[in-house]
Amino acid sequence: MPIVRFEQDGREWIAEVEPGESLLEAARRVEAPVQTLCNGIGACVQCRVRVIDGMERLSTPGSLERDRIGNIFHITGERMGCQARVHGDVTIEVLRARLPRRSRRSKRR
Repeated sequence: MPIVRFEQDGREWIAEVEPGESLLEAARRVEAPVQTLCNGIGACVQCRVRVIDGMERLSTPGSLERDRIGNIFHITGERMGCQARVHGDVTIEVLRARLPRRSRRSKRR
């Protein structure tokens, strides 16, 4: 079974996963701090992670993921944890969640 290593600020969480399991599901099981506001449906992009090793052992980004994070995943190494499916050993950097900025229109006057 594949092994996923989650790293953040010198801490590490290790999950043994079933092939095809998402990074978000694996992170939840070992309580790695991968965030989500949409409960993993791909709407919030808070579950972004950076792949340190093993990008080729993850599923290919689909249209939803490419729409949300762009086609530069091969440069940034970033994937959405809810969309990326594991097919082999990978090492992941857990990124800090970024909340969207409020636009000027949405500010109360």
